[in-house]
Amino acid sequence: MRNKIYANDELMSFFNKKNSKDNIQDKFNEEIDNELLNFINTKLELYNKLSEDKVNLMFKRLWFNDIYDQRVRGIMK
Repeated sequence: MRNKIYANDELMSFFNKKNSKDNIQDKFNEEIDNELLNFINTKLELYNKLSEDKVNLMFKRLWFNDIYDQRVRGIMK
């Protein structure tokens, strides 16, 4: 999230002497809220996908097999 904020050219352009501190703070707060919402939506979408029965089973099976192969069978990837 930090990288996205620093890469936000529109937001960074507000950080100048022509804008009041309050104006800059308002824009900053708005962009932080937007990024938090994007973060939540992204994680929620991932959760929704991974909680589907078939996807959830496949996800767990693949991850389990990877750890099992490394720890029990000694197969390093």
